[in-house]
Amino acid sequence: MEISINQLEMPKASAYAAVALDIINSDSPDFKQLEKAIMHDPFLASTLIRYANSPLNRRAQDVMNVPNAIQLLGLKSVRSAVVTATIRSLLPAESDTGLAILNHMLNISVLCKLIARQCCPAVSDDLEFLGLVHDVGMLVLAANYQCSYDKLLALSVSENKQLDILEQEEFSVTHDAVTGRAAEEFRLPHSHIELLKSFHCRAPLQALSDEKDRDAAILSLAHAVLSDIDTNKSPQISETMLESTCQLQELLALSTEQVEQITTEASELLVVSVV
Repeated sequence: MEISINQLEMPKASAYAAVALDIINSDSPDFKQLEKAIMHDPFLASTLIRYANSPLNRRAQDVMNVPNAIQLLGLKSVRSAVVTATIRSLLPAESDTGLAILNHMLNISVLCKLIARQCCPAVSDDLEFLGLVHDVGMLVLAANYQCSYDKLLALSVSENKQLDILEQEEFSVTHDAVTGRAAEEFRLPHSHIELLKSFHCRAPLQALSDEKDRDAAILSLAHAVLSDIDTNKSPQISETMLESTCQLQELLALSTEQVEQITTEASELLVVSVV
């Protein structure tokens, strides 16, 4: 079949989540208004508090309320929590496929942040967000064509076939293009939207000429590290990868010891279930 991206049901932020995103992206965010918007949405508030208490962000004491979560996390991590809530609302009901995709996105998000902490710590929250939304197009396709996508993911996992190639054969489009469209709803930087639109069909990286290349390398390395970790927590989703782990490690100027540290930390942090 040939589908039209513009006719797909896309993730939509709840009314209060949309207000929260507008505040976060404003030039002068009003923290009191942000607190009110989040506390008016119980699902959004609970997602934020769980996010603040997740292993990646955990502190000596649990975060118990929205104001403390906002203060401790910072605006960029609050944005990630708000978008996590929005993405979860797109999950097909009782769908193992949807849960597998979301777990994959959450794991890549963790890995992107861990990698960025080693090579570009100032933007680690931005890379965490990139990892979180990088495959939202999969969820959109799974929500719109549940039966067809269940079969595609099962085939990808059982026979280690690249999911993006199977999508092209089934829908005449891949989740990259769908992700690029959905990413506009989440107000990603233009460079990240362009990266996600062509992540699996771009030219292989030879050097890091700009931040977009760096971010592509980090996102690719996150996938490579995840594929090397036997988590037994969710099916491994196979996608087209254009560079090897060694190439990415060299491009990002990471030592073997740093990659091993990332892998060790990730093994302890990867999600077991949807947060």
